[in-house]
Amino acid sequence: MKNHNYFQMRTFLYPREEQLTAEFKLNELGSLWFCTQKSVKRRLKQFAEEGKLIYTPGKGRGNPSCIMFHRPFQQEIEDAVRHLVQCDQLEDVILLLQLPIPRTWIANVSKEVQSLFGIHSSEQPRDVLRTALTRELTTLDPLYASITLETFIIHQLGDTLITYDQEHDLLKPHLAHYWESSNDGRIWTFYLRKGVRFHNQQVLTSEDVSYTFKRFRTSSSSHFWLVEDIEQIECLSPFTIRFKLGRPNALFPRFLSSHNLVILPKNEPFDENKWIGTGPFQIKKRTDTLLILQAFDNYFLTRSLLDEIEMYRVPIETTHSTMYEVDHHNEINTVYQHKQDIEVGFRFLAFNFNRNTIVHQASFRKAIYHLMDIKKLWADLGRSNLQVASSYFFWKSKHQQKDFHRVKLLLEEAGYQGELIHVYTLERQNSIEEGEWFKQEASKVGLRLEIKTYTLTEYYDPSLEEADLLFMGEVASTDHHLSFLGAFLNKALIFNRFLSETYLENLNVYFEKIKQATDWKTREAWIDEAERFIHQETLFLYLYHPIKNRTFHPMIKDIQFESFGYVDFRKLWIK
Repeated sequence: MKNHNYFQMRTFLYPREEQLTAEFKLNELGSLWFCTQKSVKRRLKQFAEEGKLIYTPGKGRGNPSCIMFHRPFQQEIEDAVRHLVQCDQLEDVILLLQLPIPRTWIANVSKEVQSLFGIHSSEQPRDVLRTALTRELTTLDPLYASITLETFIIHQLGDTLITYDQEHDLLKPHLAHYWESSNDGRIWTFYLRKGVRFHNQQVLTSEDVSYTFKRFRTSSSSHFWLVEDIEQIECLSPFTIRFKLGRPNALFPRFLSSHNLVILPKNEPFDENKWIGTGPFQIKKRTDTLLILQAFDNYFLTRSLLDEIEMYRVPIETTHSTMYEVDHHNEINTVYQHKQDIEVGFRFLAFNFNRNTIVHQASFRKAIYHLMDIKKLWADLGRSNLQVASSYFFWKSKHQQKDFHRVKLLLEEAGYQGELIHVYTLERQNSIEEGEWFKQEASKVGLRLEIKTYTLTEYYDPSLEEADLLFMGEVASTDHHLSFLGAFLNKALIFNRFLSETYLENLNVYFEKIKQATDWKTREAWIDEAERFIHQETLFLYLYHPIKNRTFHPMIKDIQFESFGYVDFRKLWIK
């Protein structure tokens, strides 16, 4: 960005600015720009010649210099954003918005910024989808990725041996065109497609599959539960691979459809920024503020109809809703498609059983249950479209009876002595509001809470385990049963980190029954039993099911949703 140094300086000096004037020392700007004082003077002279400011050098050694700006900083920021938007220079807009400027200024230009997002067609023709990220990406390594967005991106870059068809509750061939098992369910043989190529043009073989699975087995992967039953892996031929399990597992093929088990090349060291897979998209560019995925022309199935996906990291103030637009088609009479759906998953409040606190008292957890009245929270915060949760799955959720008058008695029964309870919540407006509401309600019964925020970037950090209670969410992939298991068996997720070993062992009895079940109805019954145990022990609180709203331009076709509620980029196209 041409004027980035200038805006860096204005941001730095803004806190001390009075009537468009600020004092400073040359070495301060030298440290800011990583340059010599001579270079600082040269830049200031250039800014003065461009009519941006008047620079007055300090008189005498050690005396501060002075700058008088010609225009208010906010006005310059807003004008610069609008100019960059007109020039379609989105990357420069994003760079500017990363500066620590007041968030209200960003909100003032949010409409202009949002106009750059959506699907754009150029004269080549190339179809490019621009979408916004409101946070820094965490890991894209399948060994560890446990947050929905990162797992979704991995699914665009790589492929699994087989895929799960939610509509028909069955598995379908993918990288493997056929598979079979022994009668006892301990030996599984997969036959690979021929001619499948990685992004580096290397041909996929059974050695790549073996390498991928051994990578999971020889690491501290949080997804180890997916491969823990494997005792032996044999490459019978370049396109045939056999897994021998230590115990029967009827659900084993379903495990292999997990996005985290995408196949990686054996002869290419894994690199998050280069990311070699067989998927429909490959990484073209990755920076702190931008991720560009490019269609892989040699994809073994149908090539994506989108040519590129550009994901820009922008402040959350610029994204009021999820909107999919088409450039140059903002006709007044355009009728947009609105899609609203309830997320398969739920928001919850977790108790940390791995700290020596009062949460171990069942009466305390019951008190929190009655205190956390979601209907009252919704009414007090003026929200609508409430879907109260009492289950992982919204179609199973029922009304929960809350009685605020029982809270004090339950706290006394638990032996609460006024100790401070540490509550963590996501650093998002809605989540912070919920945390503050919870604190206010708690104060009515003498319960002392301290609210601390965390970001998803900090999600994997062990410091999160210093929380006594924690607000978080869980979202399902299209394979709901596998997602239910993963919510508790994935070592990076909150339930596995917060529940005691005893409770996890109790739940594992149900999980083993789910693994051995050969039909949907039996698995559902064991899931119901597991949830009954969760309610009986109040292991955590189900809060609500989020509702997602999306708006699409009518020229965008084949809008389908896949895992974790994201739009399936493989099928989107413009009429």
